[in-house]
Amino acid sequence: MNKAMIDSYLRNLLGALLGLITTTMASTGVVSPLAFGTGEWLLIANGVWAAAVPTLLRYLNSKDPSFGRIAEGVALEVSKRLLAESKAATAEKKAAEAKKKAAEAAEKKAVAKLAVKKPATTPATKLVVKAPPAK
Repeated sequence: MNKAMIDSYLRNLLGALLGLITTTMASTGVVSPLAFGTGEWLLIANGVWAAAVPTLLRYLNSKDPSFGRIAEGVALEVSKRLLAESKAATAEKKAAEAKKKAAEAAEKKAVAKLAVKKPATTPATKLVVKAPPAK
């Protein structure tokens, strides 16, 4: 039995109990469930086992992937597929990050290449060209 099956049964049980209590109160004219006699509680007890019927039918259905006899196999297969997809997504993400880092490194290298500093000229190394004297 798995947790989903138990949860399903409890939902069915709660719905059946509320319906039976409400119907019993309306049909007998009793204002509170605390005033029920033995006969009313026996009717409600029959509803408790009847609430298990839908869940039991789903369990016996061999094609039901939630509660059926193949549920464990289906769950295992789905888990394997999810794991494979997760690994593929992680690999794609790592490849994209590596490509981005490589592009950033190439860009930094190109910027560094363009930013090579030219040697500074000092006044002593400047060439001064004088104009020829006018006649």
